[in-house]
Amino acid sequence: MDDNALELHRVHDSTEPEFAELVRIYSEAHPKSERKNVESLSLMLDRPEYLFHVVSHQNLVVGFAIVLCFTESDAGLLEYMAVDQNWRGHGIGRFLFTELVKLREISRRYLLAEVDSDKAETADRIDRMRRKVFYRRLGCREIEKLCYIMPQVSSAMPPAMDLLVHRQNLPLSIERSHLRKWLQSCYVQVYGKDENDPRIEMMLRNLPENLRLL
Repeated sequence: MDDNALELHRVHDSTEPEFAELVRIYSEAHPKSERKNVESLSLMLDRPEYLFHVVSHQNLVVGFAIVLCFTESDAGLLEYMAVDQNWRGHGIGRFLFTELVKLREISRRYLLAEVDSDKAETADRIDRMRRKVFYRRLGCREIEKLCYIMPQVSSAMPPAMDLLVHRQNLPLSIERSHLRKWLQSCYVQVYGKDENDPRIEMMLRNLPENLRLL
């Protein structure tokens, strides 16, 4: 699809029609174990550090992304991103991501992305591998040896996840202390956990001082 036929714009209020379409795609695309309820999404939308964006084709919402720009940090989290199931395979996800990382609020940050891990033999492993290939083609890299632990957001347990990183001029490695700050920001600002949550130490334990981005 021609990128000129697509438009990206920010959703500011839960009363906007685009928000209802965002919720529809969100509910269809993400498993229950990774989804927050609509009330939580509305509260997130009220926080200025959250960016809710939709991509439209001829006034029809065909995809969305939710990014949290961490406060007092050089990073943010691509918390959710999805394309309407009837519009996949048309380059909309690529357009959405590449336009997001150009935004003033994001362009100078590291952008983290939680993705389903493809390391274990699962029934949907092929889909998980394809998802990682998609992000890698857009310039994302995986943090070497990090076993990411996503906190629970619903009654269902979250799947095994990996953490990817994107930034313009992405370095070849990061310091473990830098990663610690990212994980603390994520746990506190996204999931409402304590910055000293023991799972953070579990993730960092036995990691080298410098972590390659692969």
